[in-house]
Amino acid sequence: MNEPIQAILVGAGQRGSDVYGAYALKHPEQIQFVAVAEPNEERRARFASQHKIPAQNQYPSWDPLLEHPRLGQAALVCTQDQQHTAPALAALHAGYNVLLEKPMATTAGECRQLVATAEETGQQLHISHVLRYTRHFQTMREIIQAGDLGDVVTVSHRENVSWWHMAHSFVRGNWRRESDSAPMILAKCCHDLDILVWLLDGHCERLSSVGGLRHYRPENAPEGAPHHCLDGCPVRDTCPYYAPFIYEDLLPLWRNFAEGAKGLPRWMAQAQERAPGLVKALGKVLPDVRQVSDYRGWPCSVVAHDPTPGNVRAALREGPYGRCVYHCDNDVVDHQVVAMQFEAGLSVTLTMHGHSHVEGRFTRIQGTRAELQAVFGFGGSWIEVGFHRSGEKKRYDTSDANSGHGGGDDKFTAAFVKSLSAGDDAAALSTARQALESHLMAFAAEEARLEESVVRMGAFR
Repeated sequence: MNEPIQAILVGAGQRGSDVYGAYALKHPEQIQFVAVAEPNEERRARFASQHKIPAQNQYPSWDPLLEHPRLGQAALVCTQDQQHTAPALAALHAGYNVLLEKPMATTAGECRQLVATAEETGQQLHISHVLRYTRHFQTMREIIQAGDLGDVVTVSHRENVSWWHMAHSFVRGNWRRESDSAPMILAKCCHDLDILVWLLDGHCERLSSVGGLRHYRPENAPEGAPHHCLDGCPVRDTCPYYAPFIYEDLLPLWRNFAEGAKGLPRWMAQAQERAPGLVKALGKVLPDVRQVSDYRGWPCSVVAHDPTPGNVRAALREGPYGRCVYHCDNDVVDHQVVAMQFEAGLSVTLTMHGHSHVEGRFTRIQGTRAELQAVFGFGGSWIEVGFHRSGEKKRYDTSDANSGHGGGDDKFTAAFVKSLSAGDDAAALSTARQALESHLMAFAAEEARLEESVVRMGAFR
């Protein structure tokens, strides 16, 4: 049996700590964190305590950590988007194999530089395109490759960002401004563009795009709305974006989860709205119910480091997540459509927007022999194929709640560990160079939107 991979973490935020850190705690025989670099003292201390990292291996910034003689085989870079390139390059040059959060970088030049450096140094570079590892999209790819649909003619894919998720991440949160993060089509949809390339096993030849920021603007604020929700908002009882409704009541989260969940998870999510007292009482004796009654995960864990009710309330009163969505400094789009032509004349559209009632990715594929419809949802996922000749419909339950992103987070991490243990990236479903394609498509889509043009990907690459 191989020894566990020794890893360092750069950025102990939500992804670094709650996804990859949690995986290491569940699977210490596979991967162990031996050092951490994180500027936030509270996050750094908590992660170090969880993983028993000695004081000499705790750093407030990545520079001294990566200047130190190599401490293991892997570096996981989970900083904010604009801060990916420098530590990832330094880690590759220091001899680490790198797991890098998506998007890999916020400019096309930096993305190319990262891929070239990995190839030059011979180190593995894994980009967290976790959707490839989900049961849902793997099943979809198998259906297409088996020929069940005949020849694929057209694909319509929707990234439906729920209204409350849009408000959390792209209006109040870290991805609200392009200059501080990236265009939303890159930050949110490099996943989706990558999946389209993978599903269709082909490349985009040309694309165009339209979209903009329509709703989350000062001129749409209700009369008398203050800059912070808790400063006496006159529409607090009716505004869906009222911060305590989203982060304290958590009703948008549980309603969204209940839409796709089944059995006890669905009942718990619905009961949290109808009979919260009952859920609280049952949570005292039933651990599964306690996951709802005492929930402290995302998005609460982003609002406050220790998301107790008191800490969440304090954060909403003083911090960015308590701001009125019409009085933020956001500038990324809240809707965008990309029209693409793939090889062999396939027509493909990607619609991304931040006004969905239900969070999820919806896919519809028309083929010459059958049609596929699919929902990759917050609480569950499914695929249905309707066959033209027989009229038969075949349905697949592709739900997987074992980890985030429909099970993709843990499976991606497991593949990363396996690749390092084997000494090559054969266990990975995507190379860094393959991941580059979706990023270039996102940059091309943004150029097409801003310049009102059609971009030919051959020249753009």
